[in-house]
Amino acid sequence: MRSEQQFSNLIYEYFLKRIQFRYYKCGDLLPSIDTLCREFSVSALTVKIGLQRLRAEGYIDMHNGRSTKVIFKQTQAEAYQCANQYFSRRIESFKDLYQTTEMIIMPLLLESFHRMDEQDLAFLDRLAKGSSADDILHFFCFVLQKMENPLAMNLYWETSFFWGLLFVKQGGKKDLSDLKIMHEEMGDCVFLAGRKDWASLHKKLQVFRKDSVGNAVESLSQMIPPAKGEKQIPFEWRIYRERPQVCYSLASHIMHHIYMGRYRDTDFLPSYERMAEEYRVSVSTVRRTIKVLNQLGAARTINGKGTRIFRIGEPCDATDFEVPAIRRNLAYFIQSFELLVFSCETVMREFLTAVSQEERNELIKELEENLDTGRCELSLWYCLLLIARYSPLQGIREIYGRIYSLFLWGYPLKTSYGRNVDSDRAMYDFTVTMISRLKENAIDACAETLREMAARQFPIAQQYLHQCGIRPEELRLTPSIRLVITDEV
Repeated sequence: MRSEQQFSNLIYEYFLKRIQFRYYKCGDLLPSIDTLCREFSVSALTVKIGLQRLRAEGYIDMHNGRSTKVIFKQTQAEAYQCANQYFSRRIESFKDLYQTTEMIIMPLLLESFHRMDEQDLAFLDRLAKGSSADDILHFFCFVLQKMENPLAMNLYWETSFFWGLLFVKQGGKKDLSDLKIMHEEMGDCVFLAGRKDWASLHKKLQVFRKDSVGNAVESLSQMIPPAKGEKQIPFEWRIYRERPQVCYSLASHIMHHIYMGRYRDTDFLPSYERMAEEYRVSVSTVRRTIKVLNQLGAARTINGKGTRIFRIGEPCDATDFEVPAIRRNLAYFIQSFELLVFSCETVMREFLTAVSQEERNELIKELEENLDTGRCELSLWYCLLLIARYSPLQGIREIYGRIYSLFLWGYPLKTSYGRNVDSDRAMYDFTVTMISRLKENAIDACAETLREMAARQFPIAQQYLHQCGIRPEELRLTPSIRLVITDEV
């Protein structure tokens, strides 16, 4: 019941915003429950919970045997005020997020087309021959599903919700995009993919995404000024859509402090009370977080002494793979690794081009310290960490910060299985090469080196998990819209 309630939040907010923005007006009928079950990949109970909440708040009329009807009445001016309030509090992040997703989502779309067969392309061709604005949404969604990476799908929906374009009705005089042109460009993409003309497909995808998303973002940015006297809401990638969100994030923070040497002068973490005060959470949240770290093998609670930590290079305790949350977070670790493989070359190139020499020198200094102390296994982490700190794009800082935090979950598993000589040598070579190329200001070569390293380590990480009994299909859950669970409004 708990998961049904969580998944229903998406159904609720999706239709709440569409009703408030007059995508659905008073008297309009919502799709049937069976249709929504198929489109959202959820159960009928999940759909009903979301719709029942809308009914309780007076937005819809819903009875067995009858179509669900919108009964919420508002004027065009009231709808405009609601939409304006939503966009004006986020508008300053729109262009930033578009540039961010250009670097992260675009490579995934192209890779997804590489994985398609004739049946997949035939489905996309049917969408291209349609006339609905939702065809564009379904197009991108279907293409990304070929990655079989829930985090990639989650990121797509998170960004789509943030922009609010899902809630705006197309077909009026002030359309944000030309639907006829959009469908023609969809057809062009399908045609080029069928011919395996990947270079041309890449260019066409860029044009299609600009016309379908970029132009809308640009138009909204010109039409709607930032809200006066109100703090702008930045994009935030919430991977976890349930109560343990704080617990898992805190676990990542603590592991970061452990591995980066904050507790180098002690073998134990501070008391629960001190940590609760420092992180501004309850003692019970700290207790649950430490339990997760124990299950992961990153720490060990000893009665009467406290919580023992395992630093970089120290063998950790065995991971408890019977715990579903541990298995899920390790799956997220692998999925985040794949996002890194496809995006890091472009992200690193843009990062090194934009940051100051002082910030580049900070990365060089960290890598040289890893070389001197024999901790080259941290070098890839430092690249992610510096991007998450200093990228000029807030969206990149947010997304790469999340990727970095998920990387930490894989380290206890690695050390509990012992050293991998080939992997250690590869990390040493990577560190030496990055230092040399950074000093030469060889930006393209640095970006390529990072991608090669990530691509080399990715299958090793998968192998670790396979050896631990996590089946390949557990790492490749079927992606669907239900993976995005939105906060309650």
